Amino acid sequence: MASLTLPTTDLDAYLRALARRRVEEHEESLARARQTENPVSSEEAAARNKRVREATADEWTWLRNHTETYNPHWIEEGRPSPYEPFPDKPYFPVLFEYLHLPGRVKPIKKSRDMMVTWAIMGYFTLEAMKVPEREIVVQTMKDDKVIQCIDYAKCLYRRQPDWLREAFPLAKPIEKMAAKEFSLANGSVIAGIPGGADQLRSYHPWGYFNDETAFQPEAGLCYDEALSACQKIVLNSTAADSWFFDWMDDVEIA
Repeated sequence: MASLTLPTTDLDAYLRALARRRVEEHEESLARARQTENPVSSEEAAARNKRVREATADEWTWLRNHTETYNPHWIEEGRPSPYEPFPDKPYFPVLFEYLHLPGRVKPIKKSRDMMVTWAIMGYFTLEAMKVPEREIVVQTMKDDKVIQCIDYAKCLYRRQPDWLREAFPLAKPIEKMAAKEFSLANGSVIAGIPGGADQLRSYHPWGYFNDETAFQPEAGLCYDEALSACQKIVLNSTAADSWFFDWMDDVEIA
């Protein structure tokens, strides 16, 4: 069989030239990709960011349209699913407007079954998602109630669409979080503690939510502790003879 033998020097030169050409072709391909893909990617990123901003512009928009609440009584109430958007009640937008008014302390009197606790948890959950390094403490009567509040924050996060969860990533998977902790990759955390004035002293949070304040024997002392540390204080309770309702009648709210 006939064969072709090239001088070694010519073969080396040929291979070097071929390698250079392959490198040049690869660089040209990357340059073309950058020229054609970057503008599209930038436009897609801008559209995605706009969509996220609009979805989380305020608590009511987010809760009504972009996440779902959990109803443990859905079978008894004849609902099609345990997960539904936040109910369209006229007092919710008023509540969220009140929480945003100037002033550190926001006391709230409520009736049962109004979902005010869940609305306040929605307010603090969205705050933690949007603002880095927000530390928020939730305090209520007992551990099981604290865990219920933190579970609700986790539920609101889970029931968002994928594109919102991607915009606000978690610090770790929810199943690896402690029962009384909800933490995000931006450094924000919502921590739960049971009733008792000494429970808050190891924290220095931006936000403090005391739920069913009238039923906590040391609620007044807890409030004093919160005043020394927190920038947003929300006290919420159904009616009962207590320090809380006497205080609401007498004190000038800060």
